[in-house]
Amino acid sequence: MISRICMAAALALSGAMLVSPTAAQEAISLAEGEAYEHPHSDIAVPAMLGGLPRTDAAAYAEDQLDIGMNFESADRSQILSFYVFRNTNGALPVWFAQAESVIAMSPNYDNPERVLGPRSFALSGAEAQSGLITIFEPGPRNGMRSTGVAMFAVGEWYVKMRASSATRTSDGLLHWMEGALAELQLPDHDAVAVAPIGDCEDELRFRGRSRDVRGDAADNVVNSLLGGLLQGLVEEQQEEAGPVTWCRDSQLHLGQAVYRANESETSYLLALGDNGNAVRVSPQLHIEGINDRDNDDEAFSITLYRAAGDVSFVTQDRLPSPERVLELLNDNRVTSSRQTWGEGREVTINSDILSE
Repeated sequence: MISRICMAAALALSGAMLVSPTAAQEAISLAEGEAYEHPHSDIAVPAMLGGLPRTDAAAYAEDQLDIGMNFESADRSQILSFYVFRNTNGALPVWFAQAESVIAMSPNYDNPERVLGPRSFALSGAEAQSGLITIFEPGPRNGMRSTGVAMFAVGEWYVKMRASSATRTSDGLLHWMEGALAELQLPDHDAVAVAPIGDCEDELRFRGRSRDVRGDAADNVVNSLLGGLLQGLVEEQQEEAGPVTWCRDSQLHLGQAVYRANESETSYLLALGDNGNAVRVSPQLHIEGINDRDNDDEAFSITLYRAAGDVSFVTQDRLPSPERVLELLNDNRVTSSRQTWGEGREVTINSDILSE
């Protein structure tokens, strides 16, 4: 394993292309009345959902790894929005918490009041409570009487539905959403029971401002690359060791929140938005003979997870605060990127950072 990873890194050192962390929205062309079938999950969505016609459909990541579509009445008094995006990190309760926080915190909803949930629910015909749902009553300036969001997983894909109505009560909205969800055609999949996320007992504390790990730039690139490549192996081992329970550590801004697995004090996930993009901060893996360092020297990897690939940032000498992580992202302090989707698994090194 190590030799293959090192070879991939060596071959990629000549590359200078820096992969952009965002992708442009692209319309999905569908004929009127044509149902949509997601090419990877086999989820089928009819052209009419909940009694509403589809008005648009779009992909927010390459190869339809993140898609969305809207169904609306002519006067826009009834709206359903449907999304499918790839599971690359975290867990369903994390991304449901993100989805509901966007409603709760958005000025557009005018300080909405939560009237139901968050609670678990079972999909039509299933026994396991594998979905999560919550409903709000927006403030008077919003114009809607009720709004809600529901989520569940189909294999390695997350499915999200948002609903808003100018006329339906919260109970009426719940029944409407349940009916719309039952209209989806879902492939056979394992339904795993889930529960809403809770707050962590204590918030993380950070000892001063983190800095780039000392050493030459090439070492920093290799360290960051190895941390990103091998983090998945660590997470698999953790899952095999026992169930992972996530908690919400803190909320930064709208769409930005910190979550921790099993209340870890040395790692966290910084969610960015509500469609799967997040930054993983964790202790860097130490591999004898490759990224040697003194046992007393701390190092923390920073990896941005996106729909089709990961981006690694400069290694830090202590657990960086979320604000510091956002600063590194804004300054584009990228060391490497790698594909996690498709036939290729290309690794690209940012050669610009080698000359710093």
